[in-house]
Amino acid sequence: MRIPLPARWGAFMLPLLAAFTFAAAARAEPPIVAAGAGYKRPVTELAQAFEARSGFKLEASFGNMAQVLALAAQSTRVALILGDQAFLDAAPLLKGARLVPVGEGRLVLAWAKAAPAPAKAEALAEPAYARIALPDPTHAVYGKAATEFLQRSGLAPALKPRLMTVATVPQVSAYLVSGDVDAGFINLTDALGIRERIGGWLVVDAALYSPVHIVAAVVPGHEGDAEIQAFEAFLATPEAQALLRRHGL
Repeated sequence: MRIPLPARWGAFMLPLLAAFTFAAAARAEPPIVAAGAGYKRPVTELAQAFEARSGFKLEASFGNMAQVLALAAQSTRVALILGDQAFLDAAPLLKGARLVPVGEGRLVLAWAKAAPAPAKAEALAEPAYARIALPDPTHAVYGKAATEFLQRSGLAPALKPRLMTVATVPQVSAYLVSGDVDAGFINLTDALGIRERIGGWLVVDAALYSPVHIVAAVVPGHEGDAEIQAFEAFLATPEAQALLRRHGL
């Protein structure tokens, strides 16, 4: 015996069917690995190498860490965040998150091609370095590291009128390449990426700023994702480790 459906059944089911279709489509999209903008090059290469090896696809997103965390709060697709452990440990969104060590970050002082090569970072006090850029210390770990260096080295008072704060490490790099600043604080990873387009760089004394431990934090709720578990395993492989070392980590 065929039981007729109520006349309004279709009107009831259509929204549910649409919601199911939308959810299925969302699940079909690759998870997002978000990272500080200063790590765009290694993370992009890691994602490409991982896809070639595993067949899993990851989407990458970059910005300062405040932007990265804001994206993670808005989108459930953000499954893993790569950045400074101290910053990630303080993020409520990542409370109890599983952490995967990636490497140690290094602060460098870089200079434009037209600028003289300083013998040491303290040479910034010389008049030749009239414009000095650093990332925003509130949201970028290397801006914080640069600020600590300036304070601990005693250079902060003299250099304050010459400092220009921008949002991210790549923005400092862009100003160095264009020659709009004489010198700037970036990470070793970005310096390696632009080495042909700047005058050079020197590694800042690590004793004059807090250690930068770079980790990958698995966003709670994504611990069981097949792609993320596979990517965590990939990070420990010789291939991934060699890639990270090549990028100064």
